[in-house]
Amino acid sequence: MRVSDSEMKIMRLLWEKGAMTGMEVMESCGEDWKKTTVFTFLKRLCDKGMVTVRKEGKSSLYSAAQSEEEYKRAQSEEFLDDMYSGSVKSFLAALCGGEKLGKRDIDEIKEWFETL
Repeated sequence: MRVSDSEMKIMRLLWEKGAMTGMEVMESCGEDWKKTTVFTFLKRLCDKGMVTVRKEGKSSLYSAAQSEEEYKRAQSEEFLDDMYSGSVKSFLAALCGGEKLGKRDIDEIKEWFETL
């Protein structure tokens, strides 16, 4: 699930600080966003399954539904599927721009793959 740049700003706050009220999010954003803007982004993130909300007294606490690492992994897999039909080999070839990799680069890649 992709998120907009503005939604990502909120996600980074939640990943960094944990559960926050909507007002805490608004105060921490450092943007000139109005209250309705912040709550619209939070609702969109909830609808996308990126954020969970729970009532605590009169406040609602918002939390990331997945870790930043889980999100990055899912986005990377989606990118790889969309752009390279899931082929890591095709991705690496495009990344290298058709240039030949040196022995050192190849050894580092092999070493990295062996740790997976």
